[in-house]
Amino acid sequence: MKTILITTLLLLSSFSWAEHEYDFRKRLEIVHHKGMRDSAQTCKPNEEEIKDGFTIAILKDSSDFIYHIARDFEDYLSVSMNVEAKIRKFDWLPVGAENTITLGIGKDYAANDRFEKLKENTCRILTGDGTFSIVGSDERQVAQGVYHLENLMNLRMGPFIKKGSVTRHEKMNVRMTHSGYGNDIFPDEHLIQMAHYGMTAILVFLDDIDKTKAQEYQDLKALIRRAKKYGLDTYLYSYITAFAHPEDEGGIEKINNAYGRIAGHYPEAKGIILVGESCQFPSKDPRVQAKTWSTRDPNDKRPLAGWFPCSDYPLWLNAVKNAISSKAPNQELVFWTYNWGWAPREDRLKLIDALPTDVTLMATFEMFERRIKRNGIDTPTADYTISFAGPGKYFVSEAERAKERGLKLYTQANASGLTWDFGVVPFQAVPFQWNKRWKALSSANEKWGLTGIMENHHFGWWPSFIAELEKEAYIEGGIPFDDHVKMIASRDYGEENVDEVIEIWKSWSEAAEDYVPTDCNQYGTFRIGPAYPFTFGKKTATKAEFPAKRYASNSIGICRLDYLKEGYVPQLTPERMDNEYFEKEIELLIPAAKKYEDGREKFLKMATALKGRQAKAAEEMANLAGYFSACYNTAINVKRGAIAFRNGNEKELLNAARAEYKNAKEALKYVEYDSRLGWEASMEYTGGVEQIKWKLKRMEQDWGKTLIW
Repeated sequence: MKTILITTLLLLSSFSWAEHEYDFRKRLEIVHHKGMRDSAQTCKPNEEEIKDGFTIAILKDSSDFIYHIARDFEDYLSVSMNVEAKIRKFDWLPVGAENTITLGIGKDYAANDRFEKLKENTCRILTGDGTFSIVGSDERQVAQGVYHLENLMNLRMGPFIKKGSVTRHEKMNVRMTHSGYGNDIFPDEHLIQMAHYGMTAILVFLDDIDKTKAQEYQDLKALIRRAKKYGLDTYLYSYITAFAHPEDEGGIEKINNAYGRIAGHYPEAKGIILVGESCQFPSKDPRVQAKTWSTRDPNDKRPLAGWFPCSDYPLWLNAVKNAISSKAPNQELVFWTYNWGWAPREDRLKLIDALPTDVTLMATFEMFERRIKRNGIDTPTADYTISFAGPGKYFVSEAERAKERGLKLYTQANASGLTWDFGVVPFQAVPFQWNKRWKALSSANEKWGLTGIMENHHFGWWPSFIAELEKEAYIEGGIPFDDHVKMIASRDYGEENVDEVIEIWKSWSEAAEDYVPTDCNQYGTFRIGPAYPFTFGKKTATKAEFPAKRYASNSIGICRLDYLKEGYVPQLTPERMDNEYFEKEIELLIPAAKKYEDGREKFLKMATALKGRQAKAAEEMANLAGYFSACYNTAINVKRGAIAFRNGNEKELLNAARAEYKNAKEALKYVEYDSRLGWEASMEYTGGVEQIKWKLKRMEQDWGKTLIW
């Protein structure tokens, strides 16, 4: 242990410290990474090698999209594999020509019987005799074939591809994602990254024409064009204000002026997504509770439809659908039932029975469950979580009914690496737990015809190894998970470390199941990590004094700073916050924190023995693990503080305060090393360097010298 500690300290002293805020965006501007080729790797007898002088062949009349894909591959070979190939255009594709890679859709290969017609969402890669051919059922599948070839060479750490034929069929038609660069900010490089990882569409929060939730102005027509250039559709996530009932005087006109006007302005958009809390209308259903909300006049006390499957939703939805289709007849309308998954089954299914059949239904995959943890505590699923792989009973009930009615079915599954279990991290490194969800999603595709996934919410998307694994999970003919995860471990941390890396990831995946997704965890300590204030017995921290970024669309408003406040989400009651429950949560959190700390030490030790890219990868994973451990420790210390405060035990309260002060101070090095930690796309920096230092200063003012042992 002493040796590990000394090694750790020496390694830490060599780290390139202190990224500036937003430096993480540099990583989101890199499509092809340098140094992916290992000079020690050589071509095996069952492989073909792509070498200098190869030709990337496309037709002379190829579209701009195909030419862009060829350019992407040319760039990849040069940057990542140190191979110089050149694009050439032909009157017909020179299939079988030596030292040639042909790219095209099925009809481009029509003269060659080796390329039979492919079914939709399918690509094929043929390798042998010094030649490579990529054929797609459409142009986007040609791109996916090229990206897969790049992935294989990265995993192989050289331009070597096994001989033979590989056919890949995508099970999901739609995989939509928010930006991980910033709320509704999509640089070209980030769009290209998304396409490489198998995404099919982007999501944009829309208030009005060219006005997003976070931006007063953005040329969204230009964004739609740019996304399409890289093979991505655009879905508009509606915050559109049209507070009107179809039966009210002037109601239809208001709906037309809102949804029809906006759909007409963006006819190229793939679809519009409606979710209760973001698309309010004044319901006449007597079961709906009157409630004010920021999207309408606070003096208007008519009941809101956002949180209950009210009887007049089909009437309103038809009016919205008619308004949209009159201006953009091909635009898809996606109706998301997130806000009433808690409601009685009969009310939810009655609403689905009344929906128009040309509306797409979207149901959240894992929410609204109550489960018994291994130590006996009963816990709700307050919001998105990977502690429960799913599917939940709410999703299953609606998926079954959607299949009966012939409705197209999507789900919000947060499956690309991140949930609300942690608020300000890029991804959760729990691949074996994620794999359970991916298997369940594939099963839902087979059972109920699930064909679309919302991959994340406003915390956005990050190009992690989790996202890399997920892409293969939905592909018939994809790389099996157990093989793939080992290949990634070998590529990133060295063949000699594969077994140890897999064991670490398994332990973290087990820890994920011990996470308790209550409201006070997800919207409290885990939302902003070690920046969360410790104020028991002192003046509660206010949102006004919290050093949040002024241009965040959610900011600290989505986090509860008064830890002992109850009833935050009434639909999830009873949610226990008593001392006995906190003690049982701590039982689960302590071993989870230790698993991350143990993993951190092991990755640090690996980094000392590795070189170059792999040493950096191990260093980064160690830093991420340290931050996760700090988040767990904040939750533990705050719960201990709450228990001691309620019991009037000043000694234990001080001990908890001291432990948390030390933990937060220690956590500074993690957020200084990685500027993505402590940041979230809609909240901006709420758990970063500035916020942790504010928390430490607040504790020093509240507790004085007693914080020092």
